[in-house]
Amino acid sequence: MELKKTSGQVAVPNGELYFEKIGNGEPLILIHAGFSDRRDWMHQISDFGKKYGTIAYDQRGFGNSSITEGEFSPADDLKAIVDHLNIDKTILVSHSLGGTIALDFALQYPNNVEALVLIASGLNGYSWSKEYLELMGSIWSVPQPEIMTKKFLSAPFYAIGMHEPSIKYDVETMTKENFNKVLTWKTFDVHDVHWFFPEPAAKLKDIKAPTFVVYGDQDAEDIKKIAHLLSENIQNVETTIIKNADHLLNFEKPTELNNLVLDFLSDFEQR
Repeated sequence: MELKKTSGQVAVPNGELYFEKIGNGEPLILIHAGFSDRRDWMHQISDFGKKYGTIAYDQRGFGNSSITEGEFSPADDLKAIVDHLNIDKTILVSHSLGGTIALDFALQYPNNVEALVLIASGLNGYSWSKEYLELMGSIWSVPQPEIMTKKFLSAPFYAIGMHEPSIKYDVETMTKENFNKVLTWKTFDVHDVHWFFPEPAAKLKDIKAPTFVVYGDQDAEDIKKIAHLLSENIQNVETTIIKNADHLLNFEKPTELNNLVLDFLSDFEQR
């Protein structure tokens, strides 16, 4: 039976957030990576929707959500969705930058979090490598969506996915559209983004929600180091490495990833 999908808009300061919901049951919210949108979860949402009321939203400035127009909090944006849908507690499943937001939310609103799934997660306060900072700097050096997309996706930690034509098309299309939208933002100042915690390890110990950390063995060294920090500092955590996958493991290994996530959630519920 085909799952029913609904969509809507949630009001936030200076804009609106777009979301889609599929399935019924316990709420599960998908938080996408940077320079992408809800399509980051095109291979997950239906599988998760068979068991959970699965919500995928576009972060501010991406997809169908409003552009950024000044100061905002990604965690407060997520809280607006939680409140709009009358959610008491939710499972948060996140990818890359989405993991940074999920962690921030879990620290700021712990009573709203049932469990955390952190896929190739970022981490606020982490000291990124010189190589990563140089890559990001080169992307913004030529503000043209085609060039920005090419530079971004030429990073070594996207290599596996970029050698698969179907993945390459889907990811390039999504990334280019979002770079095009980013260039319409009224501000590019990272200081306009308000995070709850500036340092990683000390605050991570305050997270009580059961947490699943998963990443690909071919991902960037920064992501592997972050995974280690998460595993060492979160109290109730499980960690898994997916072989022959990089930062696009949600596209490259969707069946394996989905099964791992669903198994973790099933085990957590049984306990």
